[in-house]
Amino acid sequence: MCIVGLPIYAILYIVPQVKPNDWKAGAPFLLMLPGFLIFGYGAYLNNNKTITVSTACGIVKYYKNYSTGGRHSQKTFERITVHLDHSQYFRHFRFDEDLVRQNKDEHVCFEFYDRQKNTHLSESKILKWID
Repeated sequence: MCIVGLPIYAILYIVPQVKPNDWKAGAPFLLMLPGFLIFGYGAYLNNNKTITVSTACGIVKYYKNYSTGGRHSQKTFERITVHLDHSQYFRHFRFDEDLVRQNKDEHVCFEFYDRQKNTHLSESKILKWID
């Protein structure tokens, strides 16, 4: 609030003290006002979004390694492909390396961050296996 309120106060205080013929002295303050309003509106829109945790069950189909960089990158991560119950589609999930790998064609249940329900996330991620 101070980021937006302080420039407005400065404009309301400084601009009336400028002589009518010397409008150039108050112009920089007037030109800053739209920038501060846009910044304040952006800060208002960027509120902390809560992440909902979903649960699902399905059959493990396969694991696949991906590289994160260019041609010569050594960094890789792994995704698991799961055929979810009551769905005709496969879903790809990223997961932590500390999670135990499940066997292929095994029925598993898990908690995960769903990209479809949390649109601000870049991908779906498995958090833990449910027994």
